[in-house]
Amino acid sequence: MKARKAKEYIFSDLLGMESYCKNHYNEYYSKSNFSCNITQLSKGELLTSSICAPINNVHLEIFKSNQTLLYEEEANQNSVAFCWINKQGESLGSNTIISGHKMKDLSIAGFNRINKTGGNIWDIVGANTLLCCMSLKWEKMKEKIDNMNAYNAYARLEECIGIDSNSNASKQLKMLFQTHFTKGVRRSDDFYDLAIATLEEPCEKQNQLTERSETTELIEDLVKLLHEDREGLPPLTVGQISKYLNSEKESLGQACRTNFNMNILDLIKSIRLEQVKKSYLNPHVPKGLKQFTKQHNALYYGFKNWNSFQRLYYKTYQESPEETIEKASKINVLISDLFRGIRA
Repeated sequence: MKARKAKEYIFSDLLGMESYCKNHYNEYYSKSNFSCNITQLSKGELLTSSICAPINNVHLEIFKSNQTLLYEEEANQNSVAFCWINKQGESLGSNTIISGHKMKDLSIAGFNRINKTGGNIWDIVGANTLLCCMSLKWEKMKEKIDNMNAYNAYARLEECIGIDSNSNASKQLKMLFQTHFTKGVRRSDDFYDLAIATLEEPCEKQNQLTERSETTELIEDLVKLLHEDREGLPPLTVGQISKYLNSEKESLGQACRTNFNMNILDLIKSIRLEQVKKSYLNPHVPKGLKQFTKQHNALYYGFKNWNSFQRLYYKTYQESPEETIEKASKINVLISDLFRGIRA
């Protein structure tokens, strides 16, 4: 059976990208109730590219954006993710963080999800970083772990967020991933076997792995809280957020500066500004109604001064609210098949 063609999807808005991410994951795991939120953290016009190469029981993707993005999704117990950066060089590795693990050339991260019920998983994808993502079905992986008595791998999945590995297994895993995107791999078992072998490899130094911490969980709770609407009530203040999270303002501020390279007010502003933009892009609301309610939508998310909001909006997205609303009715996603040689 021939491997299906890889497809490249090019997006200029994050609402469309979220929709495609949800559809892709639902195709891979039909029982899931997958949802995600993506926020642009840097300033400038957005252009993202996602290359997906389907294979049974494995979701494989290569992602790149010209802007720094905050990617969030609901934690789930259906799948385990493995992510790494590709050929970026040491100087560019530190601006990408996967679930709290600061990525380097040897890093593989994102797999600590199986022991979380609810909650939020967050990633920061640096601008122009080539991010490779592999999602494996937990039921199938657990069965293989049991058959192989791979107890060290199981412990890593429960306790760790990411590792820095230069083992033969990790090298082979990344090579197999690349081979699939160039030639097409028909069987998924090798991805599972190499992922488990990578986790089984002992880390000689403690700084080669990242375990869960209070700071990681604080950020997860913070970004999830900032997306929760309280109907009829104004957006939460920093003081209210600190109270909800049972955390001092100083601790929240330090966590934001360390992970996002910005203070908490700028993070809140970025997330809420993206929420306003998505309301302008909503394909289910008529253009005339969006024009009529554009100021109300900005006010709903805490932007009280319309003129100041317009300046911030243009500075961030290089377009006005009116231009976004106008563009929404013409949005299309560029999709192309990527041909690859497949051995008989």
